[in-house]
Amino acid sequence: MFDHDDKDVMSSKTFAVIVRCWYDRHADATQLQVVRVDTAEEAHLNDSNFLLRISIDEAASVVRCFIRHLTSGREAHVQGGASLQAFIKDCLLKGSEPDVPDEHETPV
Repeated sequence: MFDHDDKDVMSSKTFAVIVRCWYDRHADATQLQVVRVDTAEEAHLNDSNFLLRISIDEAASVVRCFIRHLTSGREAHVQGGASLQAFIKDCLLKGSEPDVPDEHETPV
């Protein structure tokens, strides 16, 4: 057994939700439902708009996700590798991954 003083114990809080997305043909829109894992209650989100920018540095095998809350301008960054890229492609995007123009190409 290990003896720990309270000051040595790391405390953490976790907030977990299940996000369910589906396409509603009648509304011609993607619907979203968020449910808290700890209470099984629906989490009500604020009306908001976000910019999600996903960039892939193939030379370094790094995927970066940039998220901006458009109203407030607040930003967050998430970085990962091949598993994040595969997750985005397989779980979030319908069909194939989007055409991403090469930075060095001249737009037509």
